[in-house]
Amino acid sequence: MMRPEPSVHDNFVYAYTVNCEGRRVTLHTEYRDLQPQEFTDVIFSDVVAHSFEHVLRANILFDVEEDDVESLIQGNAAVFEKSWRWGWPPIEYGGDLALLIKTLRSQSVRAFTIGSSYGLSGWVLAGSYERQKRDEPARVA
Repeated sequence: MMRPEPSVHDNFVYAYTVNCEGRRVTLHTEYRDLQPQEFTDVIFSDVVAHSFEHVLRANILFDVEEDDVESLIQGNAAVFEKSWRWGWPPIEYGGDLALLIKTLRSQSVRAFTIGSSYGLSGWVLAGSYERQKRDEPARVA
C-alpha cells in the first residue's frame, strides 16, 4: 500500500536550494501549527527550467500541483518566446512554442505549479518530483 504524500498546505517555505549542475530544485518547508513541527522537502529532479516570484521572508504554500505542460508554456508564452535566445530552457526550439511543447513531452518533462497563500509562487519543468519528510530543518547557508 502506498503512503499518501505529505501535505504542504499552509507550510512555510523557509528556504529553497537550486543545484544547477545537478538539475535539482528543493523547497524546504515547515508546518508550524503542530508540535513537534513537521518538515517536508519538495524535491524536483531533472529540472529543465523554473521560475519563482514574490519571494518573501515568510512564504506560505497553498500547494504544489502537477499541471499540463502546454498550459504552463502557453500561460508564460511571452517568457518562452524570447528566452530561447539566451539558451533557456536548454532546448533547441527557436521561439516556436509548439516545438518546445512537443520536445518537452517527448522527453517526459512534467509541469508543476507552486501555489501560494502568501509570498513565493511559480512553476517548475522537471522530470519528477517528490515530497520527503525530515526530522529537522535542512541546513542551508
